Amino acid sequence: MRVLTRRRHDALRLSDHARTGRRRRSRAAGVLAALLAATLMVTGCAGEATDGGAAAARALREAGDGTLTIYNSYKIAGLDPAGTGTNWLFDWGVAENLLQVTESGEIAPWLAESVVREGDTRWIVTLRDGVTFQNGKPVDAAAVAAALTRQIAESSAARVYLDKATTVTVDGTKVVITTPAPNAMVPAALAARDNSLQIYDVAAVQAAGGDSAKIVGAGAYSGPYAITAWSPDNLVLAPYQKHWEGTPPLKGVTVRVVPDEQARLAGVRSGEADMAFYPSTSAKLELRGDSDMHVLSSEQALQSLLVEMNLKAGIFTDTAVRKAFTAAIDYAGIAEDVGNGQFAAATGLYPPSMSFAQDNQVHDLDEAKRLLDAAGWVPGADGIRAKDGRKLVVRFVTQAQGPETNDVAIAMKDQVARAGFDLQINNAEDSAAVKKDPGAWESSVALSGSLSGTADPIQPYLVRWTTGGSSNAQGVSNPEIDAIGAQLRGEFDTARRDALLARAQEILVRDQAYVVAGTFKYFTVVTGPEWADYRVSNVRRHLTSRTGE
Repeated sequence: MRVLTRRRHDALRLSDHARTGRRRRSRAAGVLAALLAATLMVTGCAGEATDGGAAAARALREAGDGTLTIYNSYKIAGLDPAGTGTNWLFDWGVAENLLQVTESGEIAPWLAESVVREGDTRWIVTLRDGVTFQNGKPVDAAAVAAALTRQIAESSAARVYLDKATTVTVDGTKVVITTPAPNAMVPAALAARDNSLQIYDVAAVQAAGGDSAKIVGAGAYSGPYAITAWSPDNLVLAPYQKHWEGTPPLKGVTVRVVPDEQARLAGVRSGEADMAFYPSTSAKLELRGDSDMHVLSSEQALQSLLVEMNLKAGIFTDTAVRKAFTAAIDYAGIAEDVGNGQFAAATGLYPPSMSFAQDNQVHDLDEAKRLLDAAGWVPGADGIRAKDGRKLVVRFVTQAQGPETNDVAIAMKDQVARAGFDLQINNAEDSAAVKKDPGAWESSVALSGSLSGTADPIQPYLVRWTTGGSSNAQGVSNPEIDAIGAQLRGEFDTARRDALLARAQEILVRDQAYVVAGTFKYFTVVTGPEWADYRVSNVRRHLTSRTGE
């Protein structure tokens, strides 16, 4: 457990002005505060309130100004899907996909009523009637075909799923997607948050000429919330009154980027913010007993924090050293010692609820020591091993914007030291930039996962572990892994897909120890009392047309 320093304590302390702000925004009626004190009970792990607590939270919202302010840690880099991807537009209820992944992990209709495969290369999309973009234009077959065609041509993220030779055409009121070869990834492509295939008005986006500021107010998307102001640090949204699911209940949403975690928490405490995203695992302990602050988590822990080894230079070019390092990690200990209910122990690369998950991550300190002995690494007086005058140092990169990555590193440092590794933590503002230099790091943990944001295993597999993958900073280059990736693209049979993924896990974790899951993370949000009934999404759909009801 981390110690709460004076600086951190001061950051959380309320000023008289902040208290006044809290009373003004959330306790307009004293009777509601009394109701809250009497009935509000929240279960921190599941993010659910009792019936009385939910009623109290709704009453507090109704007494407020009808808006939602979120303090987040990640910048919103741009609004053109072809330039920066549309992750944030998905997360914040601005853009919509043809299909969606439900909270239970099933692919289901969204803007499309159905997507049906005809043969191996042809997919027929039937669209929902009556849907319009926020500027009033219809979301019809021509508009959908234009958006998909532009993304396939211009977005590298989209082409992870759909080959550039994929065509999208219009057949009456339907959209036809034709792939150059069998492609089993099409449904996941149309549902995923992180592949730039959300639907938008191409003419409105192109008129901006690459300037995101000119997309503001253009009504280019179909989601329940429209962008009224934007900078990389601030997103302001208004409800789309004619959304196909009905007018959203919130009068407005602001997503403000606040990099410092303690400032995000202080914002919720003062009433300046309603929610703080990406709290560290220590937040739950720090806020224990505080009736104004609620730590809520998703029902499922789907996001893995991957521990990757640098295969391009340094100690981890030796397979035996990689195997020793992964055996020295106490995966259950990470969840128990620093997770505070926000982590689930990793027994493999994928959550055990997945049909293809393999249980092959094993903590075995004796085996770690044996492997290092056999490889010639000798313990020194300080317990750190050395070979040929070189110490067994692991420069370990974590991500400053994701404090939970540092929590994992702190737990691992003591664990791997028992085998003779010296883990030196670099909590980098830009971990990706550090990892571009093969000589600057040995291992890392970041908010990257073995599943996409919408629980798809294939896209992360292709970008992280196939030769030349866009997120393959490790330098993994294994012919069998590449071959499995190629097969996964075209495998429609679920059982055969699962068998391919199972074999890949044997190579990645057991045979070569390229990568392991340090832990699995529940998505966690800190809220004030008005939002104590907020349901945290398993798949990062943070805002929907029904949020705030």
